[in-house]
This record gives sequence, structure tokens and C-alpha cells, in this order.
Amino acid sequence: MTKKTPILFAAGALATAAALALPAGAADFYQGKTIKIIIGYSPGGGYDIYARNLARHMGKYIPGTPNMISQNMTGAGSLRAANYLYNRAPKDGTQFGTFSRTLPILALTGAGKNVRYDPVKFTWIGSTASYADDAYIMSVHKDAGVTSVRELMGKNAKSVTFGSTNFGSTGFDVPLVLKSTLGLNIKLVHGYPGGSAINLAITRREMDGRTQGLSSLRTMGDWRKERVPLVQFARGMVRHPDLQNVPTALELATRQEDRDLITMIETAFFMARPYAAPPGLPAERTKLLRAAFTAAQKDPAYLADAKKLRIDISPKTGAEVDGIVAKLMAMPQPLIARYKKLIENPKAERRKVKWLIVSGTISKVAKKGRIELKVADKKKAIKTRMRNRYTKVKVDGKKAKTKAVKVGMTCKVWYEGPKSTAGRVECTK
Repeated sequence: MTKKTPILFAAGALATAAALALPAGAADFYQGKTIKIIIGYSPGGGYDIYARNLARHMGKYIPGTPNMISQNMTGAGSLRAANYLYNRAPKDGTQFGTFSRTLPILALTGAGKNVRYDPVKFTWIGSTASYADDAYIMSVHKDAGVTSVRELMGKNAKSVTFGSTNFGSTGFDVPLVLKSTLGLNIKLVHGYPGGSAINLAITRREMDGRTQGLSSLRTMGDWRKERVPLVQFARGMVRHPDLQNVPTALELATRQEDRDLITMIETAFFMARPYAAPPGLPAERTKLLRAAFTAAQKDPAYLADAKKLRIDISPKTGAEVDGIVAKLMAMPQPLIARYKKLIENPKAERRKVKWLIVSGTISKVAKKGRIELKVADKKKAIKTRMRNRYTKVKVDGKKAKTKAVKVGMTCKVWYEGPKSTAGRVECTK
């Protein structure tokens, strides 16, 4: 957490006054409306936690005090959300969202065949974090038998398997970069719906580890009881105060070309939790949303919630994110070519799911697709979650959306265990 807390109320008031000074039409537009924040990852992960905290507090700084809600839109390491925001979301200021910080670099390489956006043309609202008090950590489960990153380097290196979401996400790209620049013996498995699912896979020992933000690790409580940190990323040559015994990637790199590639990817972390609206947003609404976003970052209640959630708040303004994106777009071509070659041939495997299959009666349907299934031979109800686009649903033999599943239906559920996401649900009325 940043420690710049003096005169928060005054700062917030000034930002609010600036927003209210906009043309009256801007305030009238948002009266009675709902603003939706699209989250490119599944519930429970770092991007999700940051976005929901923002949604709870930003609305009060927008004239007309619109309601703010969050919607998870998973798929392709948040690429689906980025494409939606750029091409399909309304361009009126009622929707903006967050997605992987490395997606601008993915567009730069031209390697992502499903990339349908120009990073420069997004209307950047800001970033809730810039890694000022954070670090991107490569960690493994304590039972993986690895206590130092050097055990993964050299001829007799141990091997570890890392879980990730998909191409273009930091959880996928950073391990690839570290594998190439530091010579780490990492096997990468992709296809998880989100960070919470990867954490669950590590706890169950299906995966050895992953890369994620220190702030994200902190949301797990006493994370050191399960994980061993091996490398710090996005710290340059300066180790995080809480991880003085863990080397940074730049410390470990021995060749200049490797240091340059690491530095390029680390640049994206200066916009660690970015928020963007569609291109072509009216200027007055861009100004309004940016002002409200900045004001929320100084709100005492917002900062108090962030402290409880153990997330780093070190924001960047929309104009500052514009500058970071421009810097990424100007990276030397040899670096871009090397990065492109890495992601074009990642040698990563698609995960293989071992589904648990149960049948019973739906006893409860809750928010965010959570369901409980009463099974005849089990004392406790089976709990899992459905997600559109991930969970395949059929009702009476016909394809259906998750909201079609109702209490009292007899269903067969394919899931991975407690707190997991169901891959398939087939019901009869």
C-alpha cells in the first residue's frame, strides 16, 4: 500500500469538483444509468479483486451518481474482453474494463491472430496499480522440492510445471520470457479459466506453481505456508522490502539481450491493473471518467478496503497510461521479433481435466452462477460454480445458458472438486 494518505479528503473533493465542472449534459447523461466494468478474468483473481473494489467507490465521483456493476468476461487470457471493449461495447461511457497488461505488446508483435484492437486507440481511463509497492512473483508449492530458482537452472536442473490461463496473459508470457532469458526448466500448461482456478490446482498439487502479483498472493492470507517465492519480476534491480532474500530477474540475467527483453516486458507492469473504454469516447465523458477514477484512488473508504484486501494502490492516470502504451509501441524491432518468436512457439500444453461426475437435485442457485447439488449418497451438498462460455449447459437435451438452471431440476454435473468451476451441467426439468 502507498503511504501518501495526508489531505485525502481535500484531494478527493478537488477531483470531484473538477468532474462536476464539466458541461451539464455530462451529468444529465449518467443520471439513473448503470456503468459496467468488464473484467477479463474469472472471479477471485487479482484483476477481479481490484475491479470490484473500484466499482464500489468510483460511482460517487461521477455526476448523476450512476450505479456501477462488474461483469466477468473470461476467455483467451482476457483477450476476449479486450476485443469486446474495442469492437462491441457501447462507445458512450457506460462500459469500460480491465484486461491483461501485456495485451498491448501482443498486438505489437502481430502474433495474436485473434487480436482485434489497436492499443493506442483505446480510451485509457487509468491503472489502479503501477507496481510501486508490488512485485510479480514466480512461486512454487513447498512440496515441489524447490527452494531456490538456481535449482531450475543448468544441466542437472529440476523441472516444475506451471499453470496459466492463456496466450497473451502475464501468467503465460512472463514464464516464457524467464524460461528463455534465465534458462529455467519450466513446463507450461495453459487453459485455466482464471487465477483462482490455478491456485486451486497448485493446492491440490496438480501444478507446481505459477507467476502472480505479490498483492494477489497476499489475498490468500499467510501464503508462505504453501508457497516458496523464487524470482521477482517487474522490480528492475531492486528487491521488494518483503522479499529481500529473493533475487530479481534482472539480477539473474547475464546477457544484455536478455536484460533488454526482461526490461521490455517489465514496462507493461507500470500499468499493472489497466482500465480502458472503447475508442472514440466523447471527450467530455473521457474527462469525467478519468477524473472520477483518479478521485476514487484517493478515497479513504476505497483505500481502507484495499488495505483489508491486501492489494497495492499506486495508481496511474489515463494520460500516464497513454504514455506507457506509446513507449511500448516504440520498442526496438529486434526485441519485438524475439518476443514474437517466443509466443509463436511456446511449447506449452493444454491442460487435461480430470472431471468428477455427480448427479442429484439442484437445491440452491446463488449469485455468480453458484449452485448446490443434493446427492443421494452424500451428507453435504456439492458446491460448484457455472460460468457462461466455460460451462456447457443443457436443459432437456438442448443447449442453454447458466441462468436456465433452476432449483428442483435433476442434474448431472462435471466439476473438479470444491470451489471449482463446472465444465458441464446437464439438467432435466
